Amino acid sequence: MKGIDKKIREIKEQKVGNSNRRVLVVEGADDVQAFELMLAKLAPDWNTNWVLAHAGKKAAVLEIIQREPSWIGVVDRDEWDSEKIAQLEVEQLNLCILPRYCIENYLIVPSELWDALPPKQQAKIPGGQQELREKILRELDKWVRHGVLWSVVNPLWEGLRSRGFKEALLAVDVATNDEEILRILNDWHSYLTPDEIWSRYQTRLRAVEPKSVEQKLTLHIHGKLFYEQVVNPILNQLLGQKRADDRQFAIMRTLPPTADLIPVLAKLDVVYGGGQ
Repeated sequence: MKGIDKKIREIKEQKVGNSNRRVLVVEGADDVQAFELMLAKLAPDWNTNWVLAHAGKKAAVLEIIQREPSWIGVVDRDEWDSEKIAQLEVEQLNLCILPRYCIENYLIVPSELWDALPPKQQAKIPGGQQELREKILRELDKWVRHGVLWSVVNPLWEGLRSRGFKEALLAVDVATNDEEILRILNDWHSYLTPDEIWSRYQTRLRAVEPKSVEQKLTLHIHGKLFYEQVVNPILNQLLGQKRADDRQFAIMRTLPPTADLIPVLAKLDVVYGGGQ
């Protein structure tokens, strides 16, 4: 917890200072720039009473806003389902869940991406928006399956940790207790039952497959990986070489206002279109 205390102190000293501004806490340093660009389009003066700061990771955001109830935290949706999100938003009223899988999911929807491209760049794509869409969506099914699998497998680590993995078997006293060793191993083994995990994967995949392309791209695809491995390489082919992170912020600077971030402004008591 000392790290959290230090982070809160740094934010107060470096970001807030002698002002009365409150803090919007996001996960990473890149998220700070992204939110500055995206929120300013919805409400240019949103930061009159607010500063942006990053916590480093999702768990740190949750811990910080528990300790600082006047601050607001925004975390990626990631693999959380609707029930998990509803539970967290009830438990922490100063928490916002990003309405997309992660911040990079604002960079991968073909229609939004096309609108963000300046006319000179649009003119470099012979087939226009349709060509861009076809190229981006060429392996959509594979990426949907990957996103669904990620949503099932990634939480297993948190579940294992809650069952004492791996420290429960590293305590010195346990080394002489064969029954306890076997009990712990069997607990881990039963948690990782292949048939149950496979069933959860198939059930979730069946629920996602009928959804629209836009829903899949915003909610069910790992946007960071998809942007880095699919979208940026395609744009490199069509528009010329550019580093993924440089292009990311170039796109966000020209991305049209994103209406699904309006609930974040509501948490900040900021009105869409500007003004307090």
